Amino acid sequence: MSAPYDKLYEHFDSPLMRQLRAEAYGEDIGQHSWITAEELRADIPKLKLSPESCLLDLGCGPAGPLAYISAQSKCQAVGLDVSANAIAAARARAASLGLSEQITLQQANLNEQIPFADAHFHAVVSIDVVLHLRDRAAVFREVARVLVPGGRFLFTDAGVITGPVSSEEIQSRAPHGYAQFVPPDVNEQLLERAGLRLIETCNRTPGLLKSAAGRLAARESRRTELEKFEGSPTFLRQQQYLQTVLALAQRTALSRIMYLAESR
Repeated sequence: MSAPYDKLYEHFDSPLMRQLRAEAYGEDIGQHSWITAEELRADIPKLKLSPESCLLDLGCGPAGPLAYISAQSKCQAVGLDVSANAIAAARARAASLGLSEQITLQQANLNEQIPFADAHFHAVVSIDVVLHLRDRAAVFREVARVLVPGGRFLFTDAGVITGPVSSEEIQSRAPHGYAQFVPPDVNEQLLERAGLRLIETCNRTPGLLKSAAGRLAARESRRTELEKFEGSPTFLRQQQYLQTVLALAQRTALSRIMYLAESR
């Protein structure tokens, strides 16, 4: 299996990429999406984790947020991602933080069944990944299956349509492959049908604006280095992607929403 982000993940913890994350987010926790350390710290208590808990991260990437949550809560954790390079980077991160015994990392296609037994996890997270999956209804059913009764599911969806979006913008907003954008209430309805009770939603678009602007500026400031590494066409495509993310969020046409649900 391969993934559109494989090339990025291959050099994810290079000095250049670490510097870019620090400039873009203000605090580098190895994130690969829109999340900030501040946002993650606020979300950890919602998961109700303890050292006896087991956490699953769907689409963990290089496991920056997963490692952070596991270190803070002392819980056991599992990360799944389709990218072999992401899993390799995640294992290196876990080892560097002394968390190899606490975190299990596995390559998996999230469009297929989650490879764990029923009621295996106390919490599941998925940060900005759901919009890249082909059947979120099936994913939500799988989450409900692997959660213990009363287990928590926290995910963010940066593809909720809350205004007019052009076909050109959709194309620019999804340069890395498949993406599925949904109108408001779709996630809510699908969670309910999967047997998950919605507890809380929160509009995280202001945070996305800050992260996207930070990433855009940080990349522009390192343009020469990045063009040597990525090539000029890839650099320009990525900049256009970030500019589109900003434009859509600024006019509230595409929003990033956090959902917190509980298994029944």
